[in-house]
Amino acid sequence: MNTFQTLAVGNSQGALWALCFAVGAGCLLTVLARRLHLPTIVLLLFGGFVLGPEWLQVLQPNALGDFLPMIVSLAVGLILFEGALTLDLKEFKQTSTVIKRLLTIGVLITWLGSALTAYIVFDTSPAFSLLMGSLIIVTGPTVIVPLLRRIRVQQKLASILHWEGVLIDTIGVFTAILCFEWVVEGGGAVAIPSFLIRVASGAAIGLIGGYSIYWVMKRNWVPDNIVNAFTLASAMLIFGATELIKPEAGLLSVTIAGLIVGIKKPRQLREIKAFKAEIVDLLIGMLFLLLVARLQLQQFIDFFKLGGGWVLFSVILIIRPLSIAASSYGTDLKLRQKALLSWVAPRGVVAASMASLFALSLSAKENQVGDPALLESFVYSVICATVLIQGLSAGMFAKVLGLQRPAPNDWVVIGAHHFGRELARKLMRKGEQHVLLLDTNARNIALAKKEGLPALNRDGMEAEKLYENEQALFGAGYVLALTDNVELNQILMQRWAKELDNEKVFGWIPLDSPTEADQLTGQGVFGDLSRPAVIGGELLQGESSFETIKWEEGKSLASGDWHPLFIRRGKQLKAIPHDAVLKEMVKGEDEVICLRRSEGFLLRALHSGGFINTECENIESLYKLLANIAAEHLPWSSQEQILEDLEEQGRVFPAFLGHGIAIPHLYCENLDYRICFIAHLKEGLTIPGQNEAIDFIFFIISPEGDTEGHLATLAEIAKNCRRERLRKQIKSAESVDDVVAAISG
Repeated sequence: MNTFQTLAVGNSQGALWALCFAVGAGCLLTVLARRLHLPTIVLLLFGGFVLGPEWLQVLQPNALGDFLPMIVSLAVGLILFEGALTLDLKEFKQTSTVIKRLLTIGVLITWLGSALTAYIVFDTSPAFSLLMGSLIIVTGPTVIVPLLRRIRVQQKLASILHWEGVLIDTIGVFTAILCFEWVVEGGGAVAIPSFLIRVASGAAIGLIGGYSIYWVMKRNWVPDNIVNAFTLASAMLIFGATELIKPEAGLLSVTIAGLIVGIKKPRQLREIKAFKAEIVDLLIGMLFLLLVARLQLQQFIDFFKLGGGWVLFSVILIIRPLSIAASSYGTDLKLRQKALLSWVAPRGVVAASMASLFALSLSAKENQVGDPALLESFVYSVICATVLIQGLSAGMFAKVLGLQRPAPNDWVVIGAHHFGRELARKLMRKGEQHVLLLDTNARNIALAKKEGLPALNRDGMEAEKLYENEQALFGAGYVLALTDNVELNQILMQRWAKELDNEKVFGWIPLDSPTEADQLTGQGVFGDLSRPAVIGGELLQGESSFETIKWEEGKSLASGDWHPLFIRRGKQLKAIPHDAVLKEMVKGEDEVICLRRSEGFLLRALHSGGFINTECENIESLYKLLANIAAEHLPWSSQEQILEDLEEQGRVFPAFLGHGIAIPHLYCENLDYRICFIAHLKEGLTIPGQNEAIDFIFFIISPEGDTEGHLATLAEIAKNCRRERLRKQIKSAESVDDVVAAISG
């Protein structure tokens, strides 16, 4: 007897080892599956058989004894709670007719068709056959999402399969519980009242629990740093309380509680979802290892001897196509689209968990109704067949049918501010180029959707989770980090580079950024532009615009303030990196998408500023006057800080241009546009060390980090004031409009 067999016998030690090993090994296999871009269930199924009593005997689930059903039931309850949190009733209302039919007509066909097949082939009782059929209603979202990403089917088909997998879990669980009640109680006369009690108790406690969680969160009674623990504990409490009243009713109560919290959307819902998703990944890994390790090879041999192959044939090649045919009747789906939908229906962790949970419960009863081993063999055979056979062949099947999309070519722009929205609108082409906006700012996302742009209120930092689970990102091939925070852009590029190749990840990195090019993950772009918020302000005011240039041999950009951003070649869209030479990248017939800043830097700044006539006794009083003017126009700024910055700038680099002109200038945080104030001094101000008295002031305030625009503005002032005639016109001006007219003329 080896060490692990000894542990299996040794009660508490064996139980502890089985539980700890299942959690640890399940998590490691989940990580490995994510890294290899494989369906997690495949490695977990294989790992369960290899590590269990049938082979290496490292994992002995039977050591958990009577605690195993309890652990499985609680884990399934938490999985359903997390799934209910993510359900969106508004999305359900907007789903297609096909999806709604799959959740009604399709469920009935799958359930009754599978039950009839089991009844004929295995010669079981009608009630037990209905129970067997109810357990394969669900198609697992944890399996379907990675599969859809890998096979890259048309967006419409991906949406149908994705939403079917997400929404069908709860329907399948309720149906299975009703059938289990029928089997256990031995008939409808007892089963239906018992089921109604289960539904009533589960619904009541679920509603009370869900609203209680929301009520406590709404009043901010739970500190943010323990809100995840509070939600997990509440779900477990709701589950346990319901189980005391009626066994198996806890699954319904936690599902309803999660649905209530998801609908009410407390402030901390995003953090709760993220935490729950991680817990669910842990539970799925643990469950599959514990449940699969219980299975014996002999029970599958017996299953196929009894005619299991015909059952699988019926489920995959007859019942599923009938379900799709009925659900899509009268819709615009073509025959080949229906064929693909008929072939892709993988089952997952909920089906496996419910099958094992019911098998354990039936095994514990003195008067067994049906064969628990047959129940498990049937469900796990369907899971293996649909995941392995369909999963491995779905991509080839889609390609043969002509339903596979080309390699991911869509763009994800992280930053739904005005610049991001306008850029997305410029880049998108119906049927060719799709652009999705990501942002944690709900207002930006609402504006994007209002403008008809695809957008998600998600955190771009969760790259792995978004890439694996968000159906809207299935076609994503490129990412652009376009936030105002350079350091954040660099982190976002690092996160997304793990999901995509380095050459497909881009970010706004200013040319004066301290990060060296060889230290940057991905590629820096738009380096000669100001912060995205600044560009957004210019676009909003009509001072900048996007222009598309049809490139021809020997062509060059027109004179002016042009910034090439992207090259469009057919259906391919390429961002232009920092160090790229435009003429070396473009070819004839290419389109170059540029940002054109339609006015000069100085003119834009003048439109935002003002004109004053004043007198000052010395440079200190001048600085105080300018600081006061700036504070009046920028209420969030500090007059003392502005004065301090002016004095410091004057000491480091005296802002005297000559010819009686001074150009004091500084940067200001939280400013999204450049401002230029003009001050005419009635009496010239004599400055020590200067040959001429100062009588005209250009006072420049630029957004923090906008070095390029700041220096360009100073250069324009110097250029315009160099010519004597123009300088006199500027000095004789009595308003901003006069100065603008002089410069423009």
